[in-house]
Amino acid sequence: MNEFDQAYLVPDGTDLQGIKDAFVGHYEIAEDEPRDLLRRFHDTFDWSLYHAGTVLEERSDGSRRELIWRSLRGDSPDLTWNIDRDPGFAADLPPGPEASRLASLVGIRRLLPLLEVHTRITTWRLLNEDDKTVVRLELEQNRYEDKGRERRGPISTRMRLHGVKGYEIDLQETKRLLQEDLGLSTSRTELLLEALAAAGRKPADYSSQLDFRLDPERRADATAKEILLHLLNTIEDNIPGTRANLDSEFLHDLRVAIRRTRSALTQIKDVFAPDLVERNKEAFGWLGEITGPVRDLDVYLLDFNDYQASLPEALRPHFEPLRDFIHAHYGAEQKALVEHLDSKRFRDLLREWRAFLEAPVPERSVVPNAMRPVKAVADERIWTMYKRVRKEGRAITPASPPEDMHELRKSCKKLRYLIEFFDSLYPKQEVRQLVKLMKVLLDNLGNFQDLAVQADHLRDMAQRMRDETHASTDTLLTMGVLVGHLLEHQHRAREEFAQIFMTFDSEEHQALFTSLFTPPKRKRKGA
Repeated sequence: MNEFDQAYLVPDGTDLQGIKDAFVGHYEIAEDEPRDLLRRFHDTFDWSLYHAGTVLEERSDGSRRELIWRSLRGDSPDLTWNIDRDPGFAADLPPGPEASRLASLVGIRRLLPLLEVHTRITTWRLLNEDDKTVVRLELEQNRYEDKGRERRGPISTRMRLHGVKGYEIDLQETKRLLQEDLGLSTSRTELLLEALAAAGRKPADYSSQLDFRLDPERRADATAKEILLHLLNTIEDNIPGTRANLDSEFLHDLRVAIRRTRSALTQIKDVFAPDLVERNKEAFGWLGEITGPVRDLDVYLLDFNDYQASLPEALRPHFEPLRDFIHAHYGAEQKALVEHLDSKRFRDLLREWRAFLEAPVPERSVVPNAMRPVKAVADERIWTMYKRVRKEGRAITPASPPEDMHELRKSCKKLRYLIEFFDSLYPKQEVRQLVKLMKVLLDNLGNFQDLAVQADHLRDMAQRMRDETHASTDTLLTMGVLVGHLLEHQHRAREEFAQIFMTFDSEEHQALFTSLFTPPKRKRKGA
């Protein structure tokens, strides 16, 4: 066998010579020259590999670099790539089924270094009476380094066993000596998890998802601050990656947190002073504006290959100048975004907003909903927004203008955000059913709106490319063909709306909304 059969922990302070002495009378020991190994662990910012029960380790010994992707549970074979540069996106890895599997997990997110482990390996070869190697023992002395947090220090020393084919009895005898005579215990902790713990970090310490455990009787203003503080943390977590443009999801998560912040401010009504709400609604609206141009370009780059594939094959080469045009303008938009993120206005906004959210709520408040139990406020707000969605949706006919669909989409987003903010106050299974229902409706409305916006943007870019003489007639005609395709898809989304909304508005779902969110006084009236 070539892989190690077992790993053991060597307690701190253990006399290594004592381990050697345990083999006296059993084997001769030949000691190889120590070698150093640098191990970097990688994952996406949102820990997609860890959530999938896997770990990605880069190993470098000065002569070669390789990536090893393995299961945290050790229940599947390791996958290995030889590399000559830092891993970035999964698409940059040598093509093959393994890279495709990795790409299915990490998607468009960049692989980022979590931390490093510096390992010194000393190999002892156990020799029989014929001076043949029967077992290899690798002593690993490890030190972690977390450069981002400027932390470093020792972690466990491990002894790894490598069996040699034909000498299985010697391998078992070596295990017995290590376990029974020396009392070493097997190592069951993944080295990455041990290093993270030593660095004071927890795996999966970032998620863009909302996961609150709210007290239904807690004051609504205090609960709103808890929700908004979580969103502020998400905004701040994503600023460095957005500034460095590590991958497009940093900006995406930043913008989602901004939208949720504005929704929480305006939809968890009457818990804060009106002037504070209005002031910060405008401030976070400004954040949405300054982050929009780069996100628009990101969307086109992410969808570019799909757009190109939707065109007749003969037209596809003529579409390529658009990609070049986007890249040519991307740097300027990214630079402008970074200038905004580095501005005093931005820093002051985050500092003042955090100071407000971290300050205790006043003992007494005259704001109508501030001191009410959050569950009562949540019931009323969700119920009110649900009725608005139902009213607006029922009013839409084939003759309704596109603006009505857009207004319904905004109301649906507000309803979904409210449900997600307060989902821990309600039965999990039922809430998940409603969120899934909302997602189907929002996907339809989003497609309808986004396709129109994308068509408009393509027209604008075509005009700019023409004005800047960056497009041939063939390219402009090809872009016109794509605009036509987008509008066809938009028309299809409009035709599908009626059936999708009918499902949302079914008697079954009306009953579910009513049972979960109808305010108590309405229930007493039998509404």
